[in-house]
Amino acid sequence: MRKQKRVWIDTDITLGRKNSLVSYCDVDDGYAIAALLRSVEVDVVGISSTLGNTNDIAVSTQVAKDFIARFGPNSVVVNQGASAPFEQQDGQALPKGVSAMAEALAAGPLWILGIGAATNIALLAKHYPQLLGNIEKVVLLAGRTSIDQHFISGHHQPKPFRDLNFEADVVAYKYLLDSQLDICLVPYQACQPFWLTQHDLLGMLNGSNVARYLAEKSEPWLLEWEVVFGASGFNPFDLIAAAYLIDEQWFSSEHWQVEIVQGPSDTEKGKTKDYLICSDTVSSGRSVEYCTAISEQSKAVLLERIKSHDMQHFVLGMSHVNIIVDDISKATEFYQRALGFVLAKDDQGQLMDYQGVTMSSFALDAGLSDGKVNVDVRFLHHPQAGLYLELMHYNYPQGKQQLPPQPKTYDLGGPRHIAMEVSNCNEVFNYLKKQPGVTMINTSNDYHPNKLDGFPITFFYWIDPYGVQWEMEEGRQMGLSRSIV
Repeated sequence: MRKQKRVWIDTDITLGRKNSLVSYCDVDDGYAIAALLRSVEVDVVGISSTLGNTNDIAVSTQVAKDFIARFGPNSVVVNQGASAPFEQQDGQALPKGVSAMAEALAAGPLWILGIGAATNIALLAKHYPQLLGNIEKVVLLAGRTSIDQHFISGHHQPKPFRDLNFEADVVAYKYLLDSQLDICLVPYQACQPFWLTQHDLLGMLNGSNVARYLAEKSEPWLLEWEVVFGASGFNPFDLIAAAYLIDEQWFSSEHWQVEIVQGPSDTEKGKTKDYLICSDTVSSGRSVEYCTAISEQSKAVLLERIKSHDMQHFVLGMSHVNIIVDDISKATEFYQRALGFVLAKDDQGQLMDYQGVTMSSFALDAGLSDGKVNVDVRFLHHPQAGLYLELMHYNYPQGKQQLPPQPKTYDLGGPRHIAMEVSNCNEVFNYLKKQPGVTMINTSNDYHPNKLDGFPITFFYWIDPYGVQWEMEEGRQMGLSRSIV
C-alpha cells in the first residue's frame, strides 16, 4: 500500500451559516474535511481555523470544532488561527493554530491544505523557517490564468465570484510566493466542471450521518445558486482542492510561473484589485504547479467516500494480537526464544513496556465499569513478519488463573482479542453497535470510546456472534504507513 500523506487542514469552514438575511456562507469546507477524514490515502493530523468565508475567527473555529466533535476522530484537534491578516500580525502573539501546525511539522513530513485565507501558513513560514524542509507541498485553492478570466457559474449571476482565499490576505500569498515552498494551486478553472446537484443531495440523504448532515446544510446554499445565480447546482471548490491530496492522478496540471498583478476589479465597479495570475504567458515570478482540470471519475469516488457506511474507509490495517499471561517476563522469554520476537519500540525509540497501568480511561474502554484496573503491558515485535504481540498481566482485576481446555482446530471460539487499527473510533463504534450479532463488551447505554489520559489512543471492545473479541483502536502510531520501530 502507498504511504499515507500526513495532512494539516487550514480552513475557513462556515457550513452554510447566514452572512445576511438572504445569503449563505459556503458549505464546501465540510465536504473537503469529510472526504479527507474518510480516505485511507491521508492521515489528517490537525486542523487550524482561518478567515475567508467569515471575518470572525471565532465563527470558523467553533464551526470546525462542532464538525469534528460530530464526525471526526478524537485524535484530530481544531486550533484557532489568526484573527487578522498577515500584515497586522507584527507584535501579536502567535496563534495556537500556527504553533500546533509547527508541532505537527516537527513530527514529520506534512502536506498542508489551505482552503481559506493563507495567513496561518504564511505565519508558519515566517516563524518556523527551520521546519519548512518538512513541508511536502502546500495545496492552495486560488489562482486564474489572466485578469480577463472571470469566475461565473450561473446564467444570470449578478457579478463574478471573488478569488476569495487569495483576496482575503494578499500579503500572505506574497510571502508564500517569495518562499521556496513547493506550492500547488487548484483554481476555479479546475473546479468549474464539478457540480453537486439536487439529485446528489437526495442521494446523500440516504447515506452516512455526515452525508445527511452535509446535504441538509447544503439545501439553502443550493437554492441560492439556483435562484440568485441561475445555476443548476453548485461547485464544491474546497472539495476539489482536497481531492488533490487524495489522488494527484485525478488532475491535469502544468508547471507555470505565477505573479500578483493589479487591474480593474471585476467584483466592485470603479476599483482596482490584486489578481493571482498563473499561465504559460507569465514570464516573471516563481514556478508553481497549476491544476487545469480534474477527471470526471473523481466525483463518484469522492461522493462515495462521504456517503458510504463501508468499513473499508476506516479499517487501516492489523494492529496487534493481545495475549493475557501469568508472568510477562516469562512470556517474553518464551516468545523471544521460540519465535524470534524482540522488544518493541515506539516512534521515539522508547520501549513499549508499561508497568502498573491504572488509568481509569483504560479500564472504562476495556469494559470495566468501575474504572479500576492495574495491568502490566509489554509489546513485542517480530522483525521479519511485522507482527506485534501485546502481552498483558492483570494485577487487578484477576480473572481465571487456569487455561481453558485446548479447543480443536475446528471448534468455535477465537483468540482474546484481535485488534484492528481504525481512523475514526467514534464512527466505527456508532456503526458497529447497530449491526445484528454485535455485542459491546459493556452493554450499558453510556458505554462509548474514551481517549486515554496522556495518550493519543482511543479504543473499544466488541464480541462477534462466534465469541471472538475484537478491539477497534485509533491513534497508535502503527499500521498503514505508520510504524513503531
